[in-house]
Amino acid sequence: RQLDKALMDRFVVIEMDTLSDEEEHGLLTYLYPTVDSDMLNNVAKIAFMTRSESMTENPRISGGVSTRTSVEIAGLLFDGFTLEESADITIYPQYDADGGVDSERTFVKQIVQKFIDDGSSDDLV
Repeated sequence: RQLDKALMDRFVVIEMDTLSDEEEHGLLTYLYPTVDSDMLNNVAKIAFMTRSESMTENPRISGGVSTRTSVEIAGLLFDGFTLEESADITIYPQYDADGGVDSERTFVKQIVQKFIDDGSSDDLV
């Protein structure tokens, strides 16, 4: 017990509200000003959408993408990775794949897919 207390004294716990998607976009832009702003906005929206879902009455995922993960994704984008590659590395491993199409991972992948440019045009001709 004393060891637990001694370890806890080494850290300061600060409670903070989560960032809105606009605030998160501002942070990511501040940290990585040369990364495409639309890409950073997509990262912020993905994080915000997962957080919002995790706080609903009947959430389909156990937790949202953290700001730390968003910053990590922005760093990968800065290094030349795509959003899809970045999500494979940072987001998907956080979510359980058990349950197939009803899994947390599938749900999060669906959110991310909304923000990945597949090269096709949404314009109707």
